[in-house]
Amino acid sequence: MELSAKNKWLSALFSAAAGFVNGFLGGGGGVIIVALLLALAKLHQKSAQATALLVVLPLTVVSAAVYLIKGSVDWIPTLWTTLGVAAGGAAGALLLSGLKGNVAKMIFAAVLIAGGIKMFF
Repeated sequence: MELSAKNKWLSALFSAAAGFVNGFLGGGGGVIIVALLLALAKLHQKSAQATALLVVLPLTVVSAAVYLIKGSVDWIPTLWTTLGVAAGGAAGALLLSGLKGNVAKMIFAAVLIAGGIKMFF
């Protein structure tokens, strides 16, 4: 898929915003990347989500390295959380690949709405 020159610049700008959000908040950059891929690259929901996961991996590694260097990581919760996230990530990826139609889009929207409501309370 080829992007126009304008969309390439917009992609770079919003990707930088996603990197900032992910580094600053410890997550959330993938949500911006999914929206970017849907709007500018015109990907289908499942492809946008799968692509965002791949894009967020190096972003997360870089952010994590900064936190490690600064000494901000508590290793015991990190170990247990990593085990859970690895299992959940594999299960989620397998589930996503089997979903039909707009189900992925509805689940994605529901999780974002639930997360937003949770942040208020």
